[in-house]
Amino acid sequence: MNLRQRELRLAALERIRKQGQGHSGRVLSSIDLIEGLYFGKENERQIFKHNPKIPQWEERDFFVLSKLEALPGLYSVLEKDGYGLPEVLPMLPERRVPGVDVSVKHHAEGLCLAVGMAEAIKMDRRNQHVFCLMGDYELDHGRAWEAIMTAAEHKLERLCLIIDENDPRDEPIQERFESFGWKVIKLRDAHDHDEIVYGYMKARLTLRKPTCIWAPTKKSAGVPFAERKPEYDDVVFSDGEFEEIRHILL
Repeated sequence: MNLRQRELRLAALERIRKQGQGHSGRVLSSIDLIEGLYFGKENERQIFKHNPKIPQWEERDFFVLSKLEALPGLYSVLEKDGYGLPEVLPMLPERRVPGVDVSVKHHAEGLCLAVGMAEAIKMDRRNQHVFCLMGDYELDHGRAWEAIMTAAEHKLERLCLIIDENDPRDEPIQERFESFGWKVIKLRDAHDHDEIVYGYMKARLTLRKPTCIWAPTKKSAGVPFAERKPEYDDVVFSDGEFEEIRHILL
């Protein structure tokens, strides 16, 4: 875990503390996937094309946050990357926030919107990619699978879906993606910056099919006393716990 990943953890947890509510464990499972996208580089070139100084840059790639609980993590990454965020931030993704391209209110809705965006990019023959982060639980929604099948049928090669699997399942869902016609890239360590970036790089090179990055993560990753303990999934850490976390991370 690099220094930036540790700093982002503290920033996200501080946001949750100020709000007085949040999903600390679920945020910490996702934050490295967002960090790797925004800060990942190959030969000094951004994996994810964006410009914090010009949030509406016409040639930018798009990120859609379907996993709503991870929003404090996204805000922390955007601020770290230089986006000018308002002092008061909404509790759901909204387009009025610099760096947030899509408003999302319901689980699995983000994927549906991401598929539509990738279809528009293909029709217009634009050189842009759409990345969408989902929680594994969102795959329980029927509309998610409708969108997954549509993306495969239309061969949306510029769509990359990242699945945060922080609750391992017995069902072989990855095989379902492959049977529908997706390319699946499974990460071994979904908290390792270099491996995450390599996954995104491979996704960008995929042709004639959408890509699913399967990311087995750990809830509360980076906080040893809370990792994989369900009682910490949706908590706001106490003052004492936060100071212990600060000592661990910095």
